[in-house]
Amino acid sequence: MAKLVLIDVETGMRVRHVIRSMKQACRQQEWYETVLGRRVRIEKVFERR
Repeated sequence: MAKLVLIDVETGMRVRHVIRSMKQACRQQEWYETVLGRRVRIEKVFERR
């Protein structure tokens, strides 16, 4: 199953732990962009087995 994470565009580092819904990810993205003043992207991460 895919999970969503927020990635800082400049550094490529993960900004937030795993997020379950796209709605929550969008809210978190807006909040982090306001607080950090930098672009944040949403990526899907797939589990490896």
